[in-house]
Amino acid sequence: MRLVTLYEFQRKYLHSLRAEGISVTPVELQRFFDVINRTYGREGDVLSMRYDTKREDYYIQTNGSVGFTYYFGKTPFMIQILPKPYRNDRDQRQSMALFLSLLNLSGSLGMSTHEINSALSRYESEDEALHELFFYLYILQLEKEAFHGMYQEYMEVEGETKTIRGRLLLSKLVKNGHMQGNVPVRYAVLGADNPLNRVLRAALEVVAENSTWRGIKRAAEHLSYNFRDVSSLRDGDMKAVRFNPLNERFKPLYTIATMILFGFKKAGAHGTLHPGIFLDMARLFEDLVYHTVKRALREEATVHQWHLLPHVIKDARKVEGNLGAVFMFGRPLPDIMAVTPFGGCVIEVKYRNLLVRLGDITRKKLVRNSSELYQIYTYSRLSGGSAAIVYPRLSGSYNEWIPDMFGEDVPSIQFFDGTRFGLFGYELSRIGKDIFVTKNGVILRENVAENLREHLMFLCGAGKGKDHDYL
Repeated sequence: MRLVTLYEFQRKYLHSLRAEGISVTPVELQRFFDVINRTYGREGDVLSMRYDTKREDYYIQTNGSVGFTYYFGKTPFMIQILPKPYRNDRDQRQSMALFLSLLNLSGSLGMSTHEINSALSRYESEDEALHELFFYLYILQLEKEAFHGMYQEYMEVEGETKTIRGRLLLSKLVKNGHMQGNVPVRYAVLGADNPLNRVLRAALEVVAENSTWRGIKRAAEHLSYNFRDVSSLRDGDMKAVRFNPLNERFKPLYTIATMILFGFKKAGAHGTLHPGIFLDMARLFEDLVYHTVKRALREEATVHQWHLLPHVIKDARKVEGNLGAVFMFGRPLPDIMAVTPFGGCVIEVKYRNLLVRLGDITRKKLVRNSSELYQIYTYSRLSGGSAAIVYPRLSGSYNEWIPDMFGEDVPSIQFFDGTRFGLFGYELSRIGKDIFVTKNGVILRENVAENLREHLMFLCGAGKGKDHDYL
């Protein structure tokens, strides 16, 4: 199967696909993308089909999601989309490390650093297909949990027995006229055939059927022995799973299992595709920044995610009621808010590229557009504190002119009325060196934690900074 690798917000023309031996028409691709976008496109399309009038050719446009999907047409192929900050980095290991770390943090997948590194090593040595990482991690964790024993729970069964146990089914006894011999009863037994195990078994079958990595199929077949008493997946099993202290350890496995099952369920009129798995990188990056700020300020501030602010318009409900219309749906909701004894700071996280083209000229920007400044300034006034914007940064290749929020030299900026404003770049190359993303949060080396803490506390009103540059 041919592999098409793209990065977020990249385009690929159909003539390039044809040059790679992929035969597919624009109409077929559009139908393909419609299924993907209906499945995963919450705020925008995952994949788009557009036409370039100058080149007189159609092209695929990726957007803000990372993941993979399959198309089983005349020439089967797989599309995988990787994180955009690493587009100019030939080493895909870094982009995969970031993606898995953020997924682990936000999705509570329970992966250790060792497990992620082990998966990345396999990714480099095998065929570098993104979906195989999910298969590998699922098998790795399932082996670990199966070693400690399968989850069992009590379930009621009905049968006939000479010895009365559980509850006697009087209605059946009278109806069937069983005055002698076996009697109908209902009783509880402890067994492994429950909704959780049926979901895990179904995902294991998908891995065994689809994996091409060396040893994974064999490991999946070996693990299937643990599910010998578990029946096939039933309608409603996923909704029926309930977690408790006895099965909580299987929750990360269940999360990956549902992703695998959903991604490899055939869709389309003729079952010509697997919708795969796609994740919103903007949301994953926002979670990373939140956990980082929370860790840096753990003893100095209370850090909130999605903290409601007052309405922008005074007496908004009264005005809206009189006019019979609304200004906006809901109140302002900044991504992060830090509250200290000295004051507060609202932080907006923008997963954006700040290198833009204006005609034939490429320009570096400090914010993607002016509306982001207006937004964060409004939030600062509503909260009564300062404000900051955080963008992704990768030294030497992506937004590198934005100050590193973990560095020592971060300029102090103010809005026109003296409100403090922070413009930060989250340096991604520090992940794995100074920043360690775990399943429980983020760990920072003390020197970078101290630098970030100092910058944020200054914004919140503690201490004095350098001479200010004014906006």
